[in-house]
Amino acid sequence: MVNPNGESDPLRELIVDGAEIDRRAITSALKGRVGIDSGSGRLVLLSGFNELDARRKLLALLLAQKAALLLEVAETETLTNGAATKASGLASGTVAPSLRSLKELRLVEQDAARAYYVADVQVGSAISFINGGLP
Repeated sequence: MVNPNGESDPLRELIVDGAEIDRRAITSALKGRVGIDSGSGRLVLLSGFNELDARRKLLALLLAQKAALLLEVAETETLTNGAATKASGLASGTVAPSLRSLKELRLVEQDAARAYYVADVQVGSAISFINGGLP
């Protein structure tokens, strides 16, 4: 875009492809921690998953579920409490309070069916938290 003086608008330098950045950042945060089965869309725990605490494990799973939807190998970006328990291998007595804590920290949301997901606006904060940052 050229301004009236015939100069290139410096604000054009601020335009980025947000979807591409999010995909790269999601990949970086999950690589070596959670994979996605190409056939079923099932989340696969990798060795780096065990290095995370309970809240970060659950957040990584929710972010991976979002990635599976973006890759069109899953039909939803949400995980119920039960599905998160099964996928993570954590005890349900750990999963429920951890998910509530993530919601209180505004790192995840709940839908009408009470399933959890990482909203688009929360992706950056979720990635930072998974990587050891503070909420």
